[in-house]
Amino acid sequence: MLWYFFIIPTFKHLFANANDAKDLTWHADGRNCDGMIYHLPNSTQWKKINLLYPEFGKEARNLRLGLATDRMNLFGSLSTQYSSWPTLLVIYNLSPWLCMKRKYMMLFMMIFGPRQPRNDINVCLGPLIEDLTYLSN
Repeated sequence: MLWYFFIIPTFKHLFANANDAKDLTWHADGRNCDGMIYHLPNSTQWKKINLLYPEFGKEARNLRLGLATDRMNLFGSLSTQYSSWPTLLVIYNLSPWLCMKRKYMMLFMMIFGPRQPRNDINVCLGPLIEDLTYLSN
């Protein structure tokens, strides 16, 4: 069973708030560029994405997201058959002291079932991929 919470309204709310919108462009406006890696915007992978997709990298409001999931037993018993897989999105555009705050971490999907999703997680991520594809157009 999959519960999906739409991400587009959350992104609209973030950009509608002037303070949040300013924070979402921190990676372009406010970060320290002294060559040390303090946060992902200073990493080589961030620079590689900017080189591969220069149009994406030019716009400071384009969001860079991290996806995380892990198994959780709802009833605290390891012998239970069912498990849940909360899936989170983390916005890496934010400063290091904000990106891991609860306000900016989005629980967008819960997967429940007797087995772990394994390769079937691709099917579960379908709604997220549709939303991200819609946003990229």
